[in-house]
Parts: sequence; structure tokens; C-alpha cells
Amino acid sequence: MAPGGLTGILLVGGASRRFGSPKALAPLDGETLAARAWRILGNVCDERIAVGKRADALELPFAIVDDGTETRAALAGIVAGLRAADTDLAVVLPVDMPLVSGSDLRRLAEATRDVAIPQTGPLPCAVRTRVLPMLERRLESGELALRDAFAELDTRIVELDPERLVNINTQADVQALEISIASFRPEHADGFRTLVADTLAEVAFTVDEEFDPDLDDPAAYYAALWIATRGNGEVVGSIALRDLGDDGLELKRMYLRTDCRGRGIGRRLLTSALEWARATGVHTIKLDTTEEMRAARRLYEAHGFVRVPGTAPRQGQQRLLYELHL
Repeated sequence: MAPGGLTGILLVGGASRRFGSPKALAPLDGETLAARAWRILGNVCDERIAVGKRADALELPFAIVDDGTETRAALAGIVAGLRAADTDLAVVLPVDMPLVSGSDLRRLAEATRDVAIPQTGPLPCAVRTRVLPMLERRLESGELALRDAFAELDTRIVELDPERLVNINTQADVQALEISIASFRPEHADGFRTLVADTLAEVAFTVDEEFDPDLDDPAAYYAALWIATRGNGEVVGSIALRDLGDDGLELKRMYLRTDCRGRGIGRRLLTSALEWARATGVHTIKLDTTEEMRAARRLYEAHGFVRVPGTAPRQGQQRLLYELHL
């Protein structure tokens, strides 16, 4: 990555007539697409610039830079963003690509000579501000295709997870991505067991009768259990609380499918569990986790959990212990 930092350019879009309403204001996982994209850029960029058309009068939680044209094209937004950028490298994220992660944007930035794009191209992308004059010329001449513009530059291809490159075009697309959280029901049982087995395998564990008695009857084993599902009913996440007695609980099964991580779903699950615990008068919540589950540990610590001494071995591997006092 070049010295001078990284600018994030958010292409806000417009009226989105095909979608039926402005895409930027569409909700997903409890936040609008605009707020989501702005947050993702804030995680990786030194400055953020949102580009759109003020005439659209979208009610956004941030100011926008008007692209200054009658044209509705990504090229116009990129040109306006690069003109306003204070760095020599920018990543460009359209508001309607909600699964692109901060790590995806970093990989694009790190690969950039003139431009870097994913295998599906041309967006999202990373672009050097030095290419601005060429992009301006193409915009002025009405040559708006980004693929053609990038073909004239030193453009690098970065292989990203294709599941993260989904584009929102219809309301049905949003509904398919939406993650719902609800209390465990019997129809979740098989999906929950599969989620547990697959997540344990990520850290070289296997399902074990000694350590995993909850899988026989999850509803009976836990004081409370929440399940995250996609629009098609697939179980993609979970969190559980086990009664320890003496106003104490153990937090268990904080799991998410890999393609659902980084979307704020873990935070929603943990919030559900903590709110329930406070409402029931619990004083202490304990948990154990692994060294490898760094993102989960950061989430726990952000919500007040602290490391405590002790051991909880599983299948020859040591676990890290945490506690939260409510």
C-alpha cells in the first residue's frame, strides 16, 4: 500500500428505479446498505468520501460529494471521488455490494499498480489517483464503460470469494441475504448440529459425546438458545446460554458460517444473549474459546468480557477462559 494512507470512495447510487426505492436506504442485517458500506470503509480507510447526486435528496447519515454531472455512471462517481481524495490510493465500493469485506478491500489496495479489480470486475476496485486525467477524458467524451477504461491501465486481477461479490438488484436479492435471529425451534436442530460440527472442524476439533452433550437435545440443555438463519431457512449462526446456578451462565456455541462473518451478525447474537441475561437477573457469564478465534475474542472483549486464569482442555487443546460481571 502506498504511503499517504487510503481513501474509501462510496458510490451511493441514485433513485434505483429498477429496485423500486433508493438502494442506499434498503435495510440489511439491521442497518441500511449505505450505513453498512460506510462502516466497512471506515474499518480500513484513513478517509471516506461518499459520492452521489445531491438532487436525489437521500436521507443519509453522512454528507455526499456531488459528482457534478447529469450522467448516472460509476465512472462519474469515481472521478468525483478521486478529485476529492487526499491520498494517492483509493478503494471504491458501490452501495449495492453489501457483502464485500474490509479484508477484500485491503487485498485490492495491496495489489494495485494503476487499478486492481476482482475476477468479476470492475467493481469494487482500488485505483491510483494518478489515473484521474485519463478517467476525466473518458467521462468528458461519454466513454463511460469502466472495463474499457481499466483495459488501458495496468490493471491487476485479485481473486476474491465470489459469494462476497453479490450485487443487489431487486428486493428479492435483499431478502435472500437477510439474516434473521430467533429462539431455537425443533426445525433448527439438524442445521444447528451441522453448524457446530463444521465450526469445530475449523479449529481441529471433532464432535465428542463428552464435550457436546447439548447436541442430543439443545432446547433442554440450554437456558436459552438463539439461531441465525438465511431467508431460505438455512442455519448460519447460533449462540446459547447454559445455567450454571447461583445467578451464573455459561455462554456457548457462538458460531457463524464463514460467509456470514464480518456482517455484524455476531454482534446481534451476542446482544440478544446479554440482554436476556440482564433481564433475568444474571450476575456472571463465563465462556471458553480458542486462541484462533480472534474475531470472536475481540467481540467478547468489546462487550466487557475479561480473561481469567484457569484451564478447560478439549481433545488435547487448551481453551482461554473469559468472564463478564453484569
